[in-house]
Amino acid sequence: MRRLKRQRKPRASEKKFIKGSCPKHWSEFTLTFWATQMRKNTLPAFPSSANIHPIKSEVSTNIHQLYVVPTQKPTPNTHRLREGELILYKRDRSDVWQARFKLFDRKWHSISTKHHNLEFASRAACEIYDEARFRERMGVSYTRRKFDTIAKETLKELQDEIDAGIKAMTNRDYIRVINKYLLPFFGKRYIENIKAEHMREYEIWRNTLMKRTPLASTLATHSSAYNRIISLAVQRGYISAQVPLAHLSRRGAKGKSRPAFSRTELDYLLNFLKDYSLGGHSALAKEMRLLSRDYIELLISTGMRSGKESLNIHWKHIEWYVDHKTEKRYLRIWVSGKTGARYLIAKHYAEEALQRLANREKAFAGLTLDEVLRKKYNIPLFRLSDGAQPKSFHTTFQWLMKASGLLRDTATGQNRTLYSLRHSYATMALIEGNMDVHTLAKQMGTSVGMLERHYSKMTATLAAERLA
Repeated sequence: MRRLKRQRKPRASEKKFIKGSCPKHWSEFTLTFWATQMRKNTLPAFPSSANIHPIKSEVSTNIHQLYVVPTQKPTPNTHRLREGELILYKRDRSDVWQARFKLFDRKWHSISTKHHNLEFASRAACEIYDEARFRERMGVSYTRRKFDTIAKETLKELQDEIDAGIKAMTNRDYIRVINKYLLPFFGKRYIENIKAEHMREYEIWRNTLMKRTPLASTLATHSSAYNRIISLAVQRGYISAQVPLAHLSRRGAKGKSRPAFSRTELDYLLNFLKDYSLGGHSALAKEMRLLSRDYIELLISTGMRSGKESLNIHWKHIEWYVDHKTEKRYLRIWVSGKTGARYLIAKHYAEEALQRLANREKAFAGLTLDEVLRKKYNIPLFRLSDGAQPKSFHTTFQWLMKASGLLRDTATGQNRTLYSLRHSYATMALIEGNMDVHTLAKQMGTSVGMLERHYSKMTATLAAERLA
């Protein structure tokens, strides 16, 4: 073999010219080669884009000139299985075999076999491909989803509903249950692998975390939150509706009767508020007492929920409704709460509370109540003189109960809360007003079944006259 002549290093001027013109990744050896060829006048001063391809063909037989053309990386090894429908390949800088296949949708789907050995990778790829085909025939996604993945998608859907004003209170309860209980326990399990024994383990774990045996109403909330996750998985094709899945139990301890007020106690409370609302040890306390009187009277006269359902009311949500048959008018209030938006009718004495609220509102100076309602002001109904809105009337109500001596309900042995006013409204409506449960359910924003469960004894009392 002919000995190759040693090439002389390029002069400084040659090196400067070549480095200013050639690609940066060319080596010192390549620069030396080009300098030598330029001195021999066998190559142009520097190959342009127009003549670089002819140079390739001319110098391809010279071992020194192989460095002129940058070498291409070899294509990754590939293996075809299942008559070419399944392909094994390796990615750049990875020794792990990847699988690529097509399903009925004629789209390529890729997944890692997690194996370096070709035999093991082939076996794993075939199992993945067979399972994907089977899941496709069952109408579910070819990939399996873990519980936490689906739960996070459900949380986003629940938050979107809250932002849209759909069942905000209920959806917040579901979000709390998912984050605090369901995700920590079921998070890393595949949803179709959750069995009855896992449910029993979860119930023990949850009760230990809660440090009590939950009531049936609490279990219903947990079960509904879990079912939302399952429903989303079915809707998006992650699992089939035919796949048998375990569900949470709704059987729990029976709830106690809620504390309420009798008619005599309600009359005493409303009379007590007249003087109590004029007191207070500070400017804020005085305002809160005045505001709480109007707030309590509206709760008693409508049966609406305390909290967000009542605090979100603005003046524009209140109007006079006229019955064209009788020409009588009624106060109608639009509320949005736990079960969505609805109209409710207030008792006639609620007008006095609204009149007091309008008189204290600086923006309504010189206006009558009728004029205020016609103008549809976008101003919160319950707010202080500085425009701030109370976050809650809970503390003010507790001080009122202690001052009036009505804190303890002797019938149930429990302390009364603002919710006791709603419970009292339902009780009076069924016993005194002879209101049927369907109308009452619409007014209070609840279901007939819920009313029958809590007031079944009262509904039987209503029929006493017909039964006797």
